[in-house]
Amino acid sequence: MKNENRSTIQYPLAVWSLTILLTPILILLFLALTEEINYIKQVQYIPAFWIVGGICSAPSLLIFILSNRFLERFRLNHFAKKFVFALIGVSCIIFTFTILGGSSATKWMLSYSSVFFILSLVIKRHPLIPKIAKDGTDI
Repeated sequence: MKNENRSTIQYPLAVWSLTILLTPILILLFLALTEEINYIKQVQYIPAFWIVGGICSAPSLLIFILSNRFLERFRLNHFAKKFVFALIGVSCIIFTFTILGGSSATKWMLSYSSVFFILSLVIKRHPLIPKIAKDGTDI
């Protein structure tokens, strides 16, 4: 795999995978602190959330990778690219939960969207650095 392709895949993959992994854990912690649930029994469902979340959001991952490559073509500052990427991701999450769960999935949609938005702004994004030939043109 070329270094250029690896750079455009790393950031979306990191944001996507950390969102899938962290959100169920954060939701469980929130429920354990705010409601009277037996969180020890609920921990057994986290791997199911990871598997189902990964499968259902796989099309979104493809959109994230393609949008990240597309954003590299524009001369926006680093934060602007991350912000646009975050908005694209939140839109994909809203679309996915609307299709799968309708209005009953609103809490899940808000949880995943907020975690994705925060992670996309916090995780380091490696911008592509174009190769410059000796005469000053891009290769």
